[in-house]
Amino acid sequence: MFHVLDHSLTRWLAFLLGIMLVVPWHVEGLLTHGTLLFLASLLLCFALMPLVIRFAKHMDALDYPDARRVHALPTPRIGGLAVIIAANATLLFNFEYSSAFKGVVISALMIGILSLWDDIKGLSATIKLVGQLLAVAILMYCDVTLHFAPNTWWGVMLEYVVTTLWMIGITNAFNFLDGINGLAASLAATTCLLMGALAWHTDQSYMFYLCLAVAGAAVGFLADNARYQTPARSFLGDVGSTYLGWTMAAIAVMGDWSDANTIKAYAAPLLIFSVMIFDMIYTTIARIMRGDVYSFKTWIEYVGKDHLHHRLMDMGCTQLQAVILIISFSLMMGISALALIKSHMFTVWLLLFQALVFYLTLSFFMLRVRKENKTP
Repeated sequence: MFHVLDHSLTRWLAFLLGIMLVVPWHVEGLLTHGTLLFLASLLLCFALMPLVIRFAKHMDALDYPDARRVHALPTPRIGGLAVIIAANATLLFNFEYSSAFKGVVISALMIGILSLWDDIKGLSATIKLVGQLLAVAILMYCDVTLHFAPNTWWGVMLEYVVTTLWMIGITNAFNFLDGINGLAASLAATTCLLMGALAWHTDQSYMFYLCLAVAGAAVGFLADNARYQTPARSFLGDVGSTYLGWTMAAIAVMGDWSDANTIKAYAAPLLIFSVMIFDMIYTTIARIMRGDVYSFKTWIEYVGKDHLHHRLMDMGCTQLQAVILIISFSLMMGISALALIKSHMFTVWLLLFQALVFYLTLSFFMLRVRKENKTP
């Protein structure tokens, strides 16, 4: 199968078909238009991957094996560049951008370019943080902020602070999960499709299109990454994982998910992102307890084999099985999110409690693995 996918003719055909689909098609129906965008982005990313891989080798942007990584061969680590190009090429020709839409796209591109430089040349944690703060400022300038506090100066400041913590937290939480073949791109595609379903359910057409374009690019990347019998041809790298994490986090902020109270409005995105949030909280607490993390610099730079996918592999799962389980967790939470968006508050609380019970149970099994391996 991979031999057929890797054939240059297959890539050229994908590129030509992708270009044909990128051209605006005046079709009726939200789902039909969204499907065309999904396929265009998928095909373009798939077609561009050989060029990006050659560029990575030319720039020596390779991920070399070490004790903290699971791969055995030097592997190009800027495959996410193809994801960015494909998603943005698809969006560029199909929309008249609103201010909020511009804020999401421009800030995500800024994060992607910054991370590409980090993958090739390396950047300090301080510079990366400053870049992320500037990108948050772009979002706020375009009025992409969480709205939950009173319309007072302190309420506005609180919303700015929480928006900043959400954007930086989710971006880095997703980056942390980019540790085994196929996981990050699969999780991004799943999250975007779930967010797209929410957007469709709440009549937010442009949000729906954005979600499907990004999901398509993530799926297109999998052909060169989700390989388990042979080595991956490329990794997302920070350029891909931070771009995808940032875009998904910004979509959640940009969206209008409920006309009810604040808890109901944000419960659905929280459930969809809950796998990332859980992994970030669990590993951060564990690393602080071990003394491995004691500042933002050490937190953002630490690379360890103690994430959810590593724990599942310690339990005996293969890489593929770990990916399937984590995607299943995300789908379970996402289905709950779709169920609660127009439910009564009692149902919302029940679904949130169900998620809490699930993650407490998962924590119990992760702690058992910790005890067996003698690591927090």
